[in-house]
Amino acid sequence: MSATDVTGRTTAASRRSAGGASTSDAADRADAPGVTPPRRRRVHAGDVAYIAVGTVLALLFIAPIVYILFRSFLPADADARGIGFESIATLTLRNYAKVFDPSVDLRQNIVNSFVVAIAVAVLVALVSTLAAYALSKIRFRGSSVVFVLLLAPLVVPFQGLLTPLSIILGKLGLLDSLAGVVLVLVTLQLPFSVFVMRNTFDGIPPELEDAAAIDGAGTGRILRSVMLPLAWPGLVTTALFGFMAGWNDLLSSVTFLSTDSKYTLPLALSSISTSFKIPGVPVIDPGLLTAVACVATVPVVVLFLALQRYYTRGLIGGSIK
Repeated sequence: MSATDVTGRTTAASRRSAGGASTSDAADRADAPGVTPPRRRRVHAGDVAYIAVGTVLALLFIAPIVYILFRSFLPADADARGIGFESIATLTLRNYAKVFDPSVDLRQNIVNSFVVAIAVAVLVALVSTLAAYALSKIRFRGSSVVFVLLLAPLVVPFQGLLTPLSIILGKLGLLDSLAGVVLVLVTLQLPFSVFVMRNTFDGIPPELEDAAAIDGAGTGRILRSVMLPLAWPGLVTTALFGFMAGWNDLLSSVTFLSTDSKYTLPLALSSISTSFKIPGVPVIDPGLLTAVACVATVPVVVLFLALQRYYTRGLIGGSIK
């Protein structure tokens, strides 16, 4: 037997003995008093029920969205034939092809909707922030009365304000203009936005404001450098609600706009899905109408998903004091 074979066998034996020793040492440590073995996580019935209920609720919320998306691919006579699993064979891109047909030319309407939505979001965020800061941090006699008066329009139906608003916009020369629609929507959004921002400012500790005042900061500097960074979720929430109000608005556009070139996207899309097969009798194409709704929803969904974390924090912070 060569020296190499003897060395290899000796090394293997020493490894086996070392492995056995380490195994026995691990077993001794596991059996030693005071040493707790790792526990396996137990699945409780409450966790299972929570997951099951959450899954069911998620499906209930998703089901209408899935149905609307499915309905947007069906032909105009789908309702007459009945909608079921066999309707899958009749899916068509006709509705979306008509929406994006170059002859329709929605570019100006899309620009109008973005102008209205962005203007409403910016003005609502700016005005509500200034008003809410004054009502929350600047104490004056009658501040609670002013706050209640600002919230009063929430209980008034918008339809009841159409006639007086038309008279006011007519006297201001803002009828049939996007500026008039923006002012109306900002006025309607301010009560809720001031409510959210005021409660958001109330949740900020006053010691931060006092420390900034001691350092010599004025009211504007405190609002800009101390309050706004902490109130950012509430500010995003109000701006997001303002954008959605401007983007989805139909009633104000129908009431105050009369020129085709000034129509917003919802108004233009509603006219696409309506035809007059019988003179004076409007006929709605359900498939085209749902396709129109899906197209108009995309920007709002994208914006909401991008700002979801700020929106959730701002809405919760603005709803409790």
